[in-house]
Amino acid sequence: MVNCRKILELYFDEISQRTISSSAGDSRNTVAEVIRRAKKLGIESLNDTMTNRWLEEFLFPEKQASEKGYFPVEWEKVHKELQKKNVTLALLHHEYAVEAREGGKVSYAYRTFCENYGKYAEKI
Repeated sequence: MVNCRKILELYFDEISQRTISSSAGDSRNTVAEVIRRAKKLGIESLNDTMTNRWLEEFLFPEKQASEKGYFPVEWEKVHKELQKKNVTLALLHHEYAVEAREGGKVSYAYRTFCENYGKYAEKI
């Protein structure tokens, strides 16, 4: 995740893009893109209401639209179902994908579904 706020704070403090790239941990192309979009949209300074999340949604609206198109997964339900006999992640993913299609949403690919379940399972 790009820290747009940090990039812009450093840019407004007149720090070079190469230095910003090093301190923010993002590529120089990413830093340049954040700065270019901020200039294009007229951001000349930051205030307290401009959180990193707000800036990311404001500067990169196309990313938000694609992320919001996925059908949400109820990981607690998946976890409980997996404890039953003869239930696999493949079966649960298939059921999830069918439900997503019926709702007009995009389902996660099987691999992503499994990776996200793994992250959920680690937490609990």
